[in-house]
Amino acid sequence: MGVTVWDEVVSALEQIIEEYEKVNHVISLFQDDRNRLIGLNKIGYSEGAALELGSGPGNYSRMISRFHDGDLICLDFSDKMLVTSRYRNKDLVNHYVRGVFEALPIREGSISFVASAYALRDSLYKPLVIKEACDTLASGGKFLLIDIGKPDNRIIQGFMSFYMRYFVPIIGGLTAGYGYRNPWSKLYKTFEKLPPNKNLTAIVETHLVDVGLVEKILGAFVIIWGTKPANEV
Repeated sequence: MGVTVWDEVVSALEQIIEEYEKVNHVISLFQDDRNRLIGLNKIGYSEGAALELGSGPGNYSRMISRFHDGDLICLDFSDKMLVTSRYRNKDLVNHYVRGVFEALPIREGSISFVASAYALRDSLYKPLVIKEACDTLASGGKFLLIDIGKPDNRIIQGFMSFYMRYFVPIIGGLTAGYGYRNPWSKLYKTFEKLPPNKNLTAIVETHLVDVGLVEKILGAFVIIWGTKPANEV
């Protein structure tokens, strides 16, 4: 995904903060929070310092707090998202950092749990993002990735591409009261640049052990998790 497209995506996300959750529930066929919860159950209870990549308006932060005992660093590129999240979760012990995934301002080996939910697809360089996230993990630390998937089956991938390109803008526009040319029309560009599910899993496997994969709705969503090898920082 080029820098120009990335700027368009960031701008689009900032336009839809108020409708972010409502529309995401609908366009994901109400699978978004279910997948978030499945992922956290796969990881289990964690403690120490945690990092959420692409924390957005803070909807996942509260869910993470039910599974994690310790500080949570909420990282996002958008100041507007961080302000919204800070206000929404002011009762939680969270820390808010503005940054990009490809150059995380986090000390290596300092994090016990890293989560990224529906955020990787918005990044410029996916393999680098995963490496950066895994580098922050302490020995035995856990990594969780949840996102829209790109099915390995070409036919199913074609249906998914068609859905993202044409149906998502329609559903988003109707749900939030926008016309067809609305911020959700940018999601197709991010989907285009995603690696197929098996390739994405293979990237994670280059950094972690005990890597698991769950595909939902024929690969339309992926949940990937893994562990930083013991005694490796």
